[in-house]
Amino acid sequence: MPQDNIEEIKQKIDIVDLLQEYIQMKPAGTNNFKALCPFHHEKTPSFMVSKDKQIWHCFGCGEGGDIFGFIIKMEGMEFPEALRHLAKKAGVELQYQDPSVNNQKTKLLDIIKAAAQFYHKILLDHPKAKFVRDYLSQRGVTEDSISNWQIGFAPHGQDTLNKYLVQKGFAEGDIFLSGLTLKKDRGTGYLDRFRNRLMFPISDVHGNPIGFGGRWLGDEKDVAKYINSPQTLVYNKSNTLYGLDKAKQEIRMLKQAVVVEGYMDCLASHQAGVTNVVASSGTALTENQVRLLKRFTTNLVFAFDQDLAGDAAAKRGIELAWQVDMSTKVILLPDNIKDPDELIKSHPQDWPKVIKKAQSVMEYYFDSTLANMDLHQVEDKKNIAKILLPVITKLADPIEQTHYLQKLSGLLQVNEDVLRDKIKQLSPSSKKLETSEQVSREGTVVKNRFVSIAENLVGIAMTNPQHLNYISAHVLPEHIPDDKLKQLYKSVVIYYTKKQDFDYKTFIKSITDADSSLATYADVLSMKTEQDINNIDGETLKQEVIKGVIELKRRFIQERLKEIEVKIRQAEEQGHKDKVEEFSQRFAELTSELHQVS
Repeated sequence: MPQDNIEEIKQKIDIVDLLQEYIQMKPAGTNNFKALCPFHHEKTPSFMVSKDKQIWHCFGCGEGGDIFGFIIKMEGMEFPEALRHLAKKAGVELQYQDPSVNNQKTKLLDIIKAAAQFYHKILLDHPKAKFVRDYLSQRGVTEDSISNWQIGFAPHGQDTLNKYLVQKGFAEGDIFLSGLTLKKDRGTGYLDRFRNRLMFPISDVHGNPIGFGGRWLGDEKDVAKYINSPQTLVYNKSNTLYGLDKAKQEIRMLKQAVVVEGYMDCLASHQAGVTNVVASSGTALTENQVRLLKRFTTNLVFAFDQDLAGDAAAKRGIELAWQVDMSTKVILLPDNIKDPDELIKSHPQDWPKVIKKAQSVMEYYFDSTLANMDLHQVEDKKNIAKILLPVITKLADPIEQTHYLQKLSGLLQVNEDVLRDKIKQLSPSSKKLETSEQVSREGTVVKNRFVSIAENLVGIAMTNPQHLNYISAHVLPEHIPDDKLKQLYKSVVIYYTKKQDFDYKTFIKSITDADSSLATYADVLSMKTEQDINNIDGETLKQEVIKGVIELKRRFIQERLKEIEVKIRQAEEQGHKDKVEEFSQRFAELTSELHQVS
């Protein structure tokens, strides 16, 4: 793929605009931004983005790169997919189709897109689809919604879709891998997976169709009401939320996502004007789905069906949301209303109201737990405590925890101290806590203190050239305790010596062709330095430079002294008196030099 395409895409897509679609960033100095890293768990932001340099880097886990590197890492794409995705986003027409661009995943995406268009056209135009159009009309689905959501119909024929896609030039093997067909039980050939079903295309967060949900429209009772595409290279139900591509902007703006169960619940809400709504496709929310939502908001509101399955799904979703520090509420639908779709059809004006009145999770837990319990029965009291105490232990705020302990104590007529003793038994052990901390530390790059000092000095030299003369006069390359940093420092000093001045952009250009990885390292280091010294005044920074120079020189001399001590012992053991005298003299010189460093 020509480099021109890549550079054109980079020029048209600003890295800050792109990354804001995935993570919530805050300004950190001039043209820099910071965020919690999406690639490892952290509570203090160490993920930095530079608008000037158009790069990102996490100083916690060490990941970094440009817009292509971010999309590849975040979306799990290969480079050809990332290239096509970003080219489409930038409005760049790829100059020619390299065979590597048309990889297996992109083939499947093209097949699924063609299938969605086929199903949609059948629904709109085919005479045999009239009963489906009538069904949607009865359910209150408008023509605009049918068009916007690309709703379709899979006809009765055994291989109607397969034949159509083959005629379009797609290979039967690839159609099978897309999840749209099944191999025949006998003989060779393929059958359509979806037949006589209302089809809901399921898109990824960027709006690309990646799979389908199909609702059965026949009279037979022994057929599954809903079936989904199987897991494929491009579709994983656990990583996908129906409607997120259409809801994400409103979710970000309102700082809240409403999670419903079914396709029709989601569609009806959007049609009614409440568009910060996504569907979990009839299953409990998964950890990956929760993390996907966290790109856009930290506030979730659950609106699951009013039955035991819906209650269980809500609780599992709440647990997962808590694990990633998300705020959660639960919508309580009016009596005799089984799901959001039914409420919207009968009383559309009430849907925004019930969302606004969403109940706190703890109140929901109390109400749903007590609903089928008798507080006069000892066994029921024990069961209530068994259900609610583990939930209360997960409350981080001690005031909130005490409030609900007191509430439970009053309901059960049991002394609060008894409940606290129970909580202690349920609390995670220090051993578990220690393990968790170790895992957290393993995800973080811990650097040698002197490497950090050296990086700080080299970073200051590049971003604040007024200190470069002092640094280059007092810090020798051998003082730098890291090979790559030493190489960068040498390049800085050579450039400065030749030019008698330092311009960062010209410097980067001068080393990019020779060593692009060194140029990237320089960009990352300068971005970190800009952030670190953002609020430091000139005099404080000067003292920081002097202190850093002293520490590096002292460390270098001390390391040499240790080496000479070893050599003196070896020379003594071997009886080399002249060597002992020579090394001792050098030891004395270095000791004197060390005292002079201040």
